[in-house]
Amino acid sequence: MLKKFNQFFHQSVNQIDMSFTPFITNVNGKILQVMQANDDNIPDLLVLEQQVYSGRTPWNQFSFATELRKRNNSLYLVVYHASNLVAFIGARFSPEETHITNIAVSPLYQHQHIGHYLMEMMINRARENDSDCVTLEVRTDNEIAQRLYRSLGFTSNFIRKNYYQDTHTDAINMVLWLKPHQIRRKKFTF
Repeated sequence: MLKKFNQFFHQSVNQIDMSFTPFITNVNGKILQVMQANDDNIPDLLVLEQQVYSGRTPWNQFSFATELRKRNNSLYLVVYHASNLVAFIGARFSPEETHITNIAVSPLYQHQHIGHYLMEMMINRARENDSDCVTLEVRTDNEIAQRLYRSLGFTSNFIRKNYYQDTHTDAINMVLWLKPHQIRRKKFTF
């Protein structure tokens, strides 16, 4: 039984496509370069976090470095306008679930559909990898991000108390079901 489970597990992991080809695109009149993040981007990622989170860096250098090494099941993208990092997104993939681990857009570039564009890219990648759903956490006080996620079809799932350690803020776990036909309520027969 264990042997069959290991074969199934390793076969499922191998089906996840983490390849990414950098490209240039136009989002809301801005020419943007989208590429896979690497260790060279970490200083820019930390600066962007400080801009987005009022001087704080919820993820430190070690956190980013650790996540960027997980290339077999994670994809982190950075978005540059000219030589300025303006946004990034990260996600972890499995056959059952794609989890958005982090997303940030520079305050100077917010409300220009860049966050929406990045979320759609990851949702499409989740579909390509045949994930059942996409999940994420969002601060309970971040109503702008919640509106973005709801506009993409996410619904609230549950509250994670004190999820954000730096501010002891609660998080809403949100989910976007990609395969609604697989959501089944268990029927009990007595």
